[in-house]
Amino acid sequence: MKYLGNIRQSNIKNIAKELTKKYPNQFRFDDFQHNKKLVAEYTDVKSKELRNRIAGYIITFLSNKKSEKKLYERGNELKNT
Repeated sequence: MKYLGNIRQSNIKNIAKELTKKYPNQFRFDDFQHNKKLVAEYTDVKSKELRNRIAGYIITFLSNKKSEKKLYERGNELKNT
């Protein structure tokens, strides 16, 4: 049986992407507590659960972005050899 990934609400994804675009060097792909503090600081989200879900998705988003960048660089290396 294959397991599917978590399905997140589009507003969580949109807020997370907007924050990472607006503050590109502030968030970390491996530090949930740090991201959680920044989400609380940069947004007016009142719900603790929503804030945590946004911070968690930022980690996923940045990790995926980092992986894509590595694959792209590896592809360019193969083309140059």
